[in-house]
Amino acid sequence: MEHLAKKLADYIYEKEIITKELVEIYQYGFQCFLELSASTICSIIIALFLGMLPECLFFFLLFIPMRSYGGGLHMKTYSACFIGSCFILTSSLLTVKYLTIPIPISFALYLFAAILTLIIGPVNHPNREVDAQENCTFIKRTYFTMLISFLLALFFIFTQNTRYLFLQAIVFVFISATSLIGRLIHKQN
Repeated sequence: MEHLAKKLADYIYEKEIITKELVEIYQYGFQCFLELSASTICSIIIALFLGMLPECLFFFLLFIPMRSYGGGLHMKTYSACFIGSCFILTSSLLTVKYLTIPIPISFALYLFAAILTLIIGPVNHPNREVDAQENCTFIKRTYFTMLISFLLALFFIFTQNTRYLFLQAIVFVFISATSLIGRLIHKQN
């Protein structure tokens, strides 16, 4: 992706659309766009292949804000991140597709993982330092997402929606696991 982003930035520089000073900024923007696009397209393909597009969208409704604001484990390369993300999504969807867990167990698993995530707290990454104000904002957004997820869990209990409650539990298990691993790794550095 980096190579393609560099080619795109160089191309618009050669066409005199941008100045030399902006080449790196555009390269970074192109790279982010290409990586996000590839991940999104792959996720949609996985979901369509499994016949689980609504479940995939629900997965990301919870997973993206929690990982964005809570931090945690981050891979060193885009390839590793891409493979890890595809693995987490695919294994979550397959688990929900082929395994049914009773509502009380799913809810207990969700609560355990959500509380563990709150105890671990936001995990900073050495490549992206967060100041006190940003950290406060991230904590508020994490709590807001947690509140929404708790209300969704109650809704799923009330409507007896075993599948989505179990999916929510799985999402939070992955979030708490990546947060814990991230905390352990970044404590050592």
